[in-house]
Amino acid sequence: MLFMLTPEIKTNLILKEIGIKRYSLRSKINNSPNHDIYFYQKGVILSLLDKPFENFVKEQQELIKAIISSTMLNEGEEKSDKISIKSKSELKEEILNFANIKLVIIFGNIMDTELVFKNSIQAPSVNELFLKKALKKDLWLKIKSKLNL
Repeated sequence: MLFMLTPEIKTNLILKEIGIKRYSLRSKINNSPNHDIYFYQKGVILSLLDKPFENFVKEQQELIKAIISSTMLNEGEEKSDKISIKSKSELKEEILNFANIKLVIIFGNIMDTELVFKNSIQAPSVNELFLKKALKKDLWLKIKSKLNL
């Protein structure tokens, strides 16, 4: 009796002979993935970013610093890092752990939703601000009204 090998069986046999598994087991999926939120803080102003501050080009870093300087509350330590969180409530707790934050500027869309804290401003992404001057004016007006400048 003759056996016909289908192309799929031949492929599996060849791959098996050279040590390649065609199918592999999936790893267990973590139901609560961590989100990394990056921040840059200068003085009592905290900015939340979608990527590390160091990964922005120099001109964009200067734009972020200029926006923070415009508040006139930028005296103090400068730092940037990331926060790993699983939910918006965890992010809120992390931000409350920062000392003496007067304003949180959220650049772009963090965690696919608009996050609002009592002392926060939702801003366009740094890239959008860098390209469109009208957005900078709108952001300045929001900062001015939030801080009563």
